Amino acid sequence: MTASELGQFVDSLHESLAPLILKKLEEQLQTSLLQIENRPEALLDTLFLKAIRDHVQPQAGSHEHLYLQQYEIPQIILFDLLINQLPFVVMSHALTNRAMVNELKLAEQAVVMDVGIGRGIQIARLIDELVATRTRLKHLTVVGVEPFADAVAYAETLIRQAAEKAPFSVEFMPVVSLVEELAPDALLRAFPKHYDVLVVNSSLTIHHLPTVAQRQAFFHFMRSVRPNALLLTEPHSNHLEPDWRRRTLNAYEHYRAVFGVIDGLAIDRTAKNGLKMFFGREIDDVVGNPDDSRFEKHQEGYQWVRYLQESDFWLQPNLEIPASFPPSPVTLRTHPDGYLVLEHDGVTVVSIFRAVAGGC
Repeated sequence: MTASELGQFVDSLHESLAPLILKKLEEQLQTSLLQIENRPEALLDTLFLKAIRDHVQPQAGSHEHLYLQQYEIPQIILFDLLINQLPFVVMSHALTNRAMVNELKLAEQAVVMDVGIGRGIQIARLIDELVATRTRLKHLTVVGVEPFADAVAYAETLIRQAAEKAPFSVEFMPVVSLVEELAPDALLRAFPKHYDVLVVNSSLTIHHLPTVAQRQAFFHFMRSVRPNALLLTEPHSNHLEPDWRRRTLNAYEHYRAVFGVIDGLAIDRTAKNGLKMFFGREIDDVVGNPDDSRFEKHQEGYQWVRYLQESDFWLQPNLEIPASFPPSPVTLRTHPDGYLVLEHDGVTVVSIFRAVAGGC
């Protein structure tokens, strides 16, 4: 299915929900399901058709999800693939970790606040990179903000293991909270009394904040703690768009590029389909769910620039690009507005920002 064909199909549903149209949707969904084994792009079409059906006929029984479950893979394998194989994650972590090392290496007492630390894999690798770099560090405090306690426990273990190899001490301060419910006083209590450098990192997290006002409040709060640098990585697509048709087409362009990258990876088909099923949950959310229960509300790069500038952050695009990037179907370029973008087939998929607080 092309983007144009999807648009025409969405228009036909938008104009009328006559039984004939719904029958056509079900027929296309079942046809697409049968093509998955022999046509890689059929899984993308299937996931979109299913999400569209869930939007226009939410009361319909979802029989095909049982068939799709065969393409899911265990979570531990999925995390490994996402962190070690998906270029958008591999490259963004490498770029932002290198930027953090450059900020931290001349400090003796430093703080890294990771908003959305997850399982701590990026921060553990940051510590490894600091160990491999000549630094003045004596003590590093890691403040990890994360709503899921099991992820925090895993992060603490991983960070402790990385710290065992470090010539400096590492202290992990977990803050178990949703970002939108983050209490400034509780967060600041996790900071040490004295430090030379503070770096804030947030990777693929802030788009989960439900409203524009909450996003503005987050960046205003981050400005108030006066970080030496703020590193922000976000998907680049407008899924905050209120018009369902436009949002669906935005999502199709975004995930078609993501799936195109996955198809180009040197992994087997089972792993590829498992990665696609991970993003299938996002497609369900963006396209299939009503506005009041959506979670994946991506925005385009210029909108993140606006939030940063409104909060008196200045963009500094001079991110050091590691020389060790493996060959990848993803291209990296500097956007004229002062941030990096990761692209595939002419579509920007991820934006990466380095900003400093005005007056610092």
